[in-house]
Amino acid sequence: SRPGMQSPTNCVLLSMAVCDLITILIPTPWYIYLYTLGHHEDAEWSTVSCFLYDLLSVTVPQIFHTASNWLTLALAVQRYIYVCHAAVAKQWCTLARSRMFVFVVLGFAVTYMLPRVFDRTYDVIHEAGPSSSVGSEREICLVHFSSWVMKIVNIYFISFWWFRVVFVQIFPCISLVILNILLFSAMRRAEQRRRRLTINKTNNNFKKGGSRPTRSNTIARRMSIFGFSKESRDRRQRDANNTTMMLIVVIAVFLAVELPLSCITALHTISSSVVEFLDYRLVGNIILFINVIICLSYPLNFAIYCGMSRQFRTTFRSLFLNPVKVALCTSSGPGESGDQEGTDVMTSNKNKWLDNTSSTKMSKVMPATTNSTDNNGLLTTNL
Repeated sequence: SRPGMQSPTNCVLLSMAVCDLITILIPTPWYIYLYTLGHHEDAEWSTVSCFLYDLLSVTVPQIFHTASNWLTLALAVQRYIYVCHAAVAKQWCTLARSRMFVFVVLGFAVTYMLPRVFDRTYDVIHEAGPSSSVGSEREICLVHFSSWVMKIVNIYFISFWWFRVVFVQIFPCISLVILNILLFSAMRRAEQRRRRLTINKTNNNFKKGGSRPTRSNTIARRMSIFGFSKESRDRRQRDANNTTMMLIVVIAVFLAVELPLSCITALHTISSSVVEFLDYRLVGNIILFINVIICLSYPLNFAIYCGMSRQFRTTFRSLFLNPVKVALCTSSGPGESGDQEGTDVMTSNKNKWLDNTSSTKMSKVMPATTNSTDNNGLLTTNL
C-alpha cells in the first residue's frame, strides 16, 4: 500500500507471502478441531464435510504451494535480469508485468489441481469404535474414485505425479540452484570491479597531487546539487546489493526445505509407476516432519527481510513501531508532551538562527564580483 514499496520485486515477494500464508491458514481449523482438540474419533461426518475436508486440507494448500514454488522461480529470474541484463530490465521487469505474471501463475496452479476436485466421491460409513460398549460407533469418510478416473486410472495418476515431480519440484529447484550461483558470481564480479575502480581512482588522485579542480570534479559538484552525489549513488548500490543478497538467502532457505520434499515425491512416483519399494508408514512420518519444517521456514523469511532490507525495516517501523511510540508518548501525560513540544520549538528556532547567521557569513566571504565560474561553488555552499 505504500508508494515507496511498490516495485516488481516486492510484488512477487508479497504474492509469495500470501500464498504461503494461505497454505498454512486454510487447513489449520481442521487440524485444530480434529487433532488438537481430539475430535477425530467422535466427529460427525457427511458427504459435504468429507469433500470440504479433502478440499481445504489437501487440494487448496497444494494449489498455493505450487504457486509459491513457481513465484520463487520467477523472483530469481527477475533478479537475474536486474543484475546481469540491466538493459532489458526496464522493459520486462515492470510492475504491471509482475502483477500479470502473478495472476497467470495462480491460474496455472488452479488448472493443474482442478481435476483433483472432481476425481472422487464420498460416502459416510459407520464403524465400531475402539471401545466395545453399545453406541461407540464412529463415522468414517469413504473415498471412491469417479467413473471417468477409473477408465484412465494409470494414465491419470502417473501423469499427475510426474508433472508434479518435474515441473513443480525438480525443475524449479534445479533452476534456482543455477540462478543462485549466477547471481552470487555476478555480485562477486561487480564487487571486484568496484574495488579496482576505487583503487585506480585513488592512485590517480595521489599522482595529481594538489592540481587545480578538473572538469570531472565540477560535474560532480553540479550533480550533487540535484541529489546525484557519490554518497547517494553508493547508498543506492549498497541497497541493490543487499536486496540481491536477501533474495539469495530466501531462495537458499526455500531450497533447503523443498529439496527433501522433492526427493520424497520423486521416490513415491517411481515406486507407484515402476516397482513398489517404499515403506509408506516411514514415508508418511518423513513427510509430516518435512511439512513442519516448511511451515517453520515461512516466519524465517520475515526475519530475513527485516535483517537484510533497510527499506523493509523502515516501512515496518513506520507502520507498527512508530504508532506504538506515539501512543505511549500520548499516554504519558499532556504536561510532558507540552514540555517536549516547547523544547522542539526552541531547538528549531535555534537551528533557523544558526542557518541564517552562517549563510550571511558565507555571503560576506564571497567576493562581490563573482562571475559564472564561482556560481557553482556558491550554490553548493548555500545548499
